[in-house]
Amino acid sequence: MSKIVEWEITLKCNYKCEYCTNLDPSMRPELTEEKIKDFIKKLGETYPGVEIFIFGGEPFVHPKINFIIKTFNEYNIPFVIQTNFSSYSRKTIQKIKDPFKINISVHPTETSIEDIVQGLKDTKVNIKTIDVMYTGKEAIDYYFAVKKSLDHDNLFLTPVTDFGDGHSDTLLAQYLSLKNNLMYRKIIKFEDIERLGKQRSDLWIDSNFNTFGKPCLYKDKYFLYSPNLDLYNCCYRIKVNKLCPKTKCFLM
Repeated sequence: MSKIVEWEITLKCNYKCEYCTNLDPSMRPELTEEKIKDFIKKLGETYPGVEIFIFGGEPFVHPKINFIIKTFNEYNIPFVIQTNFSSYSRKTIQKIKDPFKINISVHPTETSIEDIVQGLKDTKVNIKTIDVMYTGKEAIDYYFAVKKSLDHDNLFLTPVTDFGDGHSDTLLAQYLSLKNNLMYRKIIKFEDIERLGKQRSDLWIDSNFNTFGKPCLYKDKYFLYSPNLDLYNCCYRIKVNKLCPKTKCFLM
């Protein structure tokens, strides 16, 4: 497994997904352009050749997103931005002149199929992947609607992992039952994604059982920087030494 380096640039978001608990009001730093530039330069020096994954919150609500993109390009550091591709974000995207690529994370509970499909047609941007976030059967409908309208090579159906929301076990049960559905079996790409030496879906299922006291899956391989530029090696914004202190692993 190669190194995974992520920068959660903001926890502010224009969506309120019921399964997301990332909206931490204590993490809304006012970073100067000088601090941002120094930090991005450090990322390039510390992780040469590694594509930096930028996410949030919603990155395109960050007031300095244009400067962030410009600086990554200035230092020739590979990066990709994950966005919910809402109408607000698309308006910001269309104003940015510097080149960049995005991952689109489609949230069925927050946006309509028509809005996403039209946005994909109208917005001229380098799309790396499109993930339909799995929150139930409606995600299946979204997947096929997007697939029909835009035959993108990297379109996936992604199960929502444990956010400490109290109902992820139900989502997992729904996901497992859908795997036996004939319609679901048409979704081949999702099962072809390999991560950590295993298919991502299998790894997600494995990790949703008790991981407490087991070796960390991401030890020395995962690096998460918060909006405050603090460094963690776990998506729960904690620092894990060897054994997992959580009952479930957050994997995307």
